[in-house]
Amino acid sequence: MLRRWRRGPARGYLPLALAVVTILGLGWVFGTRVFAIRDAAADVRAFQARDQAVHAEIAALRQKLVEAPLPQVVEREARQRLHWGFPDEERIVIVRR
Repeated sequence: MLRRWRRGPARGYLPLALAVVTILGLGWVFGTRVFAIRDAAADVRAFQARDQAVHAEIAALRQKLVEAPLPQVVEREARQRLHWGFPDEERIVIVRR
């Protein structure tokens, strides 16, 4: 005698399971995209800050280059960097270790 197959409980949940898997997959894809965009935006902000700092440093160096030929600047740099002075001056250099 032939029996008809009854519809099992798993068959009714198949569309629901596919929908859940699809939603989870889309959420994972778009969620990782959001994190990647957030990380890229943070990198861009860091690069912009570094760019502004470099431009400020370039402006300061250009200003120093303009002032370099002045005798007062040459004397100040010789005193500070080379610890030079005039012969009648006594220089005291404190070296901390």
